[in-house]
Amino acid sequence: MKAKFNLETPLGDRLDTIARFSGWYIPDHGRRPELYVACNGKREALLEWGSIRPDVSSVYPSQSQSMISGFQGDVLVGEYEQRPELDVAVCDAAEQDRELFRRRFAVGPYRRPALRDRSFALFDLLVCPECRSSLAKHETDWGCPRCGMSIPLRGGVPHFLQAEGTPCLHLSEQTNTHPYSSEVLDILGRHRAGLVLDFGAGHTPKDLLRPHVVYLDAVQYQWTDLVCTRGRLPFRDQTFDAVVSQAVFEHLQDPHFTARELCRILRPGGLIHLDTAFMQPLHGDPWHFFNMTQHGLRKVMAPFEEICCGIKTYQQPSASLLMQFDAIAPFLTSRTWRNTIAKWRKQLVAGAGEFDECLGEVGRTTLAAGFYFEGRRPQ
Repeated sequence: MKAKFNLETPLGDRLDTIARFSGWYIPDHGRRPELYVACNGKREALLEWGSIRPDVSSVYPSQSQSMISGFQGDVLVGEYEQRPELDVAVCDAAEQDRELFRRRFAVGPYRRPALRDRSFALFDLLVCPECRSSLAKHETDWGCPRCGMSIPLRGGVPHFLQAEGTPCLHLSEQTNTHPYSSEVLDILGRHRAGLVLDFGAGHTPKDLLRPHVVYLDAVQYQWTDLVCTRGRLPFRDQTFDAVVSQAVFEHLQDPHFTARELCRILRPGGLIHLDTAFMQPLHGDPWHFFNMTQHGLRKVMAPFEEICCGIKTYQQPSASLLMQFDAIAPFLTSRTWRNTIAKWRKQLVAGAGEFDECLGEVGRTTLAAGFYFEGRRPQ
């Protein structure tokens, strides 16, 4: 099979400051692609691959990866060097940097991305994640004078990446991620005079931004304060009064290590509140490693003193089953089964509360969509 690639955006031959690259790609090597955009021969930004594309699958039904062939990501153009034209390529690092697309684009004037109000100086909170030394500022990046680690900047946002990593940007993303739960909103309100870390913040709506919250994620959204894909977090010890995290821990390669790191950066008595997946299908952002039972979540959070652990209203088994139905539907080739799933889904939506109630407490714990944990760092 020959690889198939289609770039849908950007349209035309001119790039604005935030340029969206999206389309679909069916590789011929059978592995997960590692797409990136190169500008004038330099790796500039990663593209996330794996979005559901039923339209592509309908054209190439025999290709197993056609259903998940969608990709997207942004490039910040002209931040440090203004040129009238830019040579742009899209490549696949999983296939020896195979070039899939190349074109010269005109470049528009640079417009710095919008900033938000912050009650903290981010640079003062940070250290080198490897050797814990103070960082130094440079024009186009930050760095560690002791071990030589370089931290690239995109729109003033530092990216603490794994070795030889490339920034991943979703600055033009329009869809907001998980809304804050009532418990998280309460924690943010109670710690207005302190400092809170939103670990894995995603794309936070502008009206929910708080000046005392540090927004961290693995990719850069419009309001992200810093990006980190490393296991060791780049914060000084005992920096935060509270940590909140929603739908993140299933995406971590080593959740036990991350829990210890979050305990390290919390002040003694500091609060942590998180929720994570249990009975949920595979989902991205961009990786999905572990779903957790309630016992497993408690084990991961062992560094903390438990306050409470359980199931929230949006983590009930009905939510789990709805997620399964929604995940199944795009892959079904049988119209009969698609109609059956749609019927079941409609029934479940209408009777979700009764469905959850009749399972009983043990049934709800056995089949929950996820669990939450709240605890504090020991004094």
